[in-house]
Amino acid sequence: MSRRWERMVERNTKRMNRLRAKSGRAPIGKNAEEEPIRGRSWVFPLVLASVGLLFGLTVPPEMNTVLHKITVALYLLLALYHFFLRRPFLKKTRAELIWRTYAGERAVKPGEIGRIDIGDRKSPVYLKDGRTKRAFSKIYHLYPMDRVNEALSSFAAAHGIPVRRPEKGE
Repeated sequence: MSRRWERMVERNTKRMNRLRAKSGRAPIGKNAEEEPIRGRSWVFPLVLASVGLLFGLTVPPEMNTVLHKITVALYLLLALYHFFLRRPFLKKTRAELIWRTYAGERAVKPGEIGRIDIGDRKSPVYLKDGRTKRAFSKIYHLYPMDRVNEALSSFAAAHGIPVRRPEKGE
């Protein structure tokens, strides 16, 4: 397919999706399968809030200046930002898995994935470089594990990636 044709299809898909969104119908094309599965990070915001409260409670009265109060408030605002707005996600597309890291988004092609372990509480994705893995956890990032496991299983089945289901004792 020529690049010109691809651009025309993409432009028409965007236009149709805008019209479908106005009428309340589901989008078509690429956007239909790129709905992210969102979790919620609670560990890092808890650390930030604890540090902010520690700074606020352990300061001597003569050092309690306006700048110190601003610092404590900014730590608490940063904790709220990470808890409510900067949520971790897993996005499955036809050609890649995308997830949020601390530095930004990480996109992984099927050829880079070594195996996927599917579990009740944690589902790690092991990459072929041997040292990188990403675990989608019910406890640490509060992911809805049924949706995560379904997305990872279907991605693995579509691309021939080995899937391992650990025993209950593991």
